[in-house]
Amino acid sequence: MFAGRLVDLMISFGHILTRSQFVGQTTQRYEFNANSTQLLGYLNFSSGTTGLPKAVMLSHYNIIAQCHQLRQLQVVSPGDRYRILAVMPLFHITGLVRFCTYPLLMNGECFMMTKFDLEAMMQAVIKHKIEELILVPPILIRLVKDPLALKYLPGLQRIVKRWSSGSAPISPEIITLLQKNFPATGFRQGYGATESTACISAHPPSHYDYKYATTAGKLVANTVLKVIPLDGSQRELGANEVGELCARGPQIAMGYLDNAKSTAETFKDGFFHTGDVGYVDDDGLLHIEDRIKEMIKVKGQQVAPAELEDLLLGNGNVEDVAVLGVPDEYSGERPKAVVVLKSGVSPSEDLARELMAFVKAKKVRYKWLVELEFQDGIPKSPTGKLLRRVLKTREMESGRVKGVHFTEAGRAKL
Repeated sequence: MFAGRLVDLMISFGHILTRSQFVGQTTQRYEFNANSTQLLGYLNFSSGTTGLPKAVMLSHYNIIAQCHQLRQLQVVSPGDRYRILAVMPLFHITGLVRFCTYPLLMNGECFMMTKFDLEAMMQAVIKHKIEELILVPPILIRLVKDPLALKYLPGLQRIVKRWSSGSAPISPEIITLLQKNFPATGFRQGYGATESTACISAHPPSHYDYKYATTAGKLVANTVLKVIPLDGSQRELGANEVGELCARGPQIAMGYLDNAKSTAETFKDGFFHTGDVGYVDDDGLLHIEDRIKEMIKVKGQQVAPAELEDLLLGNGNVEDVAVLGVPDEYSGERPKAVVVLKSGVSPSEDLARELMAFVKAKKVRYKWLVELEFQDGIPKSPTGKLLRRVLKTREMESGRVKGVHFTEAGRAKL
């Protein structure tokens, strides 16, 4: 269905089976000398947020396993049928699994939007009684900040029971606003990658409370996770110790197509090395810190850009922000913030000083900003992932004209 209507040109599978011109004709039968763990089901491309996209080989086994893992965490109202609204692109692993494959297992309904439109989305949610929405942070931000959403607030409050987010981190500020606008709802978040057929972890029904919203939930069924140090050693860390997250389970991909080097680097000793930094707390909840490749090294100390981004998003003048490492002769690297201000707020030296002081007041010295630049927007992927590599490339361009920026030891510049 597209936005709740059957398209005239659509033909049912049953019609094809019973009325097809090919019925009764001799057909070719193909035999495969492999089981479902070795048969390619999807060839899906990684996001390419820190490098070029890679063709991820997902087997039939991976896809089937992931769907059953998700089903164990699913809540459907008694006597009701599973319904979902396909908002995100189907070329993304979440769209491919959650909107194309999983509804078949659930014998449910998936309503497809031909293109994203906030008002059309809210209308469809209310019309088709979509109790749980799987969204990405940019859409959730609009739901709590766009004045248009107020028009549909009573209807959404009546229908929606859970919000689900993934693909990119969501700031505590947005979670707080979401809970304020929809106090009777729950919130769940999934963590994973294309290489894990979507989810490695997610919130089970026991943890739909907003107090768990900044975590990535618990491991899905039959999944093992180990945390290893960032110094390259392979020893396993304990609870609350930060390191690289490595996962093993039936949903982990076969490898990368025609890329033996990347496959060997990423899939080692039966584990998928995610490249993400995080830890597991005493309650078994997963916490994501940042990407290894995006960590800023200040005098050998690791600084997670996401930590500073979350802090700055809590400032009332900031609409969006990205933090990256810039070269520093003495420290190796120092954090720089690229800030998008809220509508009606103008960039100025005083405001730059205020934001840098805001960070100084709340973080240890090696996490302080060395520079802050105001820009009109932050580059992001279609699913809301911050494209930090684009900012880094821009930063290295000789002769680039910067926006209003302020450095630790200087004055505001144009």
